[in-house]
Amino acid sequence: MRTQHIIPAIIPDSLERLTAQVREVRSVAMRVQVDVMDGTYAPTTSWPYAGVDRANFEAIRREDEGLPYWQDVEYEIDLLLRRPEDRIEEWTLAGAACVIVHVDSTNALERICAECVDRRVEVALAVSPSTDINLLEPCVSSAVFIQCMGNDRIGRHGVPLDPRTFDTVRAIRKRWGDIPIGVDIGVNEETIPDLIRAGATRFAAGSAVYGSGDAKHAFTTLEALARKLLHDTAE
Repeated sequence: MRTQHIIPAIIPDSLERLTAQVREVRSVAMRVQVDVMDGTYAPTTSWPYAGVDRANFEAIRREDEGLPYWQDVEYEIDLLLRRPEDRIEEWTLAGAACVIVHVDSTNALERICAECVDRRVEVALAVSPSTDINLLEPCVSSAVFIQCMGNDRIGRHGVPLDPRTFDTVRAIRKRWGDIPIGVDIGVNEETIPDLIRAGATRFAAGSAVYGSGDAKHAFTTLEALARKLLHDTAE
């Protein structure tokens, strides 16, 4: 399977919105990222914790239904909430291919990683610019990638890239070698080249894809850019 470098990032306020945004990219993207928030870690809420369509999520969790277009795309679920250990089971049952856990959102990181291994779901670890990257140490070997948030202001689209992100990416690349490093927040045509030079290899793009007016075209343009730059860097 071809590696995907740009991951369309969705903050859904409803199942209908999630379905519409996945539909826009499902013919070109193999994976999407969905930010889920209950107001305990990020300051906002999103589906299925925003008070709408909860019954639909319960049907998905029971496997009566599937996540939108699950036959076409895989889902990375970014758990932007406290005590993510309480949510691993429901998202595994809902069909998540990967869960992203913020290392400063829990005191049970090693238990979460062990549960993900048992449930055969991928786990990735996330840090913000102000996060001590030493918190990654106990579970780096279990992570399929590390995601560097581009700003401490998480849970919303259109936030600019904090320059400290470059230092975080460089520090992780130096310390943990070849592990894939992602960036989420502030990803666009202008920032991707510098992020790749710093050591990033994958990019969650929200407003750069969905704020363009043509999500499919924006995705393919960014994917081609990232692919070329990463190829040139490797030579």
